[in-house]
Amino acid sequence: MLDIQRAVAFVEANGKTLERYRLRFLLGTQRNDEIPLKHFTNLQNRDGGFPHKDMKGLTSCVNDTNNNLHLMHELELAKSDVCRKTVEYLSKIQRDDGSWNENDSIRHYNPPIWDRPDNPNTALWLTADIANVLIQLDCKDSTAIQKAVTFLLNNRDKNGKFAGPLHSTWISVGIFGQLEQNYSSVVKEALNVIESNFEKLRDGAGDFAWSLECFYAGGIPKENLLVKRCIEELKGLQQENGSWKSADGEEYTVSTTLSALRVLKNYGVW
Repeated sequence: MLDIQRAVAFVEANGKTLERYRLRFLLGTQRNDEIPLKHFTNLQNRDGGFPHKDMKGLTSCVNDTNNNLHLMHELELAKSDVCRKTVEYLSKIQRDDGSWNENDSIRHYNPPIWDRPDNPNTALWLTADIANVLIQLDCKDSTAIQKAVTFLLNNRDKNGKFAGPLHSTWISVGIFGQLEQNYSSVVKEALNVIESNFEKLRDGAGDFAWSLECFYAGGIPKENLLVKRCIEELKGLQQENGSWKSADGEEYTVSTTLSALRVLKNYGVW
């Protein structure tokens, strides 16, 4: 059974300053933009990107820049200077074909396979995820989004699956749900692909939370059978201590717990 109180206690006890603030922002008990703005401004590189693994002074990493932009959206900081600089950085490094790929300079940090610049799948899911958050930041009519959408559609098969890992397809539900409404053929076919490959979502709570976030952004209602199924799976993965475990390691448990709490709240589960 879902235990919100225990999840809240877990984040309060184990979260870093920004994570605890994200929790209170979600609960509606605290709104102080200075807390996250200080964090982002201090961490942001001069080029507008964010360093690899959020370690101040390291080379800008496209994946970490994207992650921080998602947090700015979550914390309603779209109009801040730090958010504007981040969007400008991403617009500047977008490739001519509309894609975003990882910064080649982070190779020597030995990034995971899914974030390696020499892995063709990296550009596919990363382009989708950056486009998804930029649309939510009111950039849907921008040239960057038009180019990204063309890239994604050029990498979609006849069944509606977007190339790369399944992540590309569930993120694209969010993109095209916002651009074309949730009843478009692109969205319907993508949902069918995810339903057919549902077992691949069972890599951990993070994938269920992530896919639900994208469904929510794309306007897929709680009554949708796939949404219902993902919600039940996510609820069932809560651990005894109140947290949700990340497949990427213990260091991401608090963040995964926050993602689960947020998307379940968005869908009205609690």
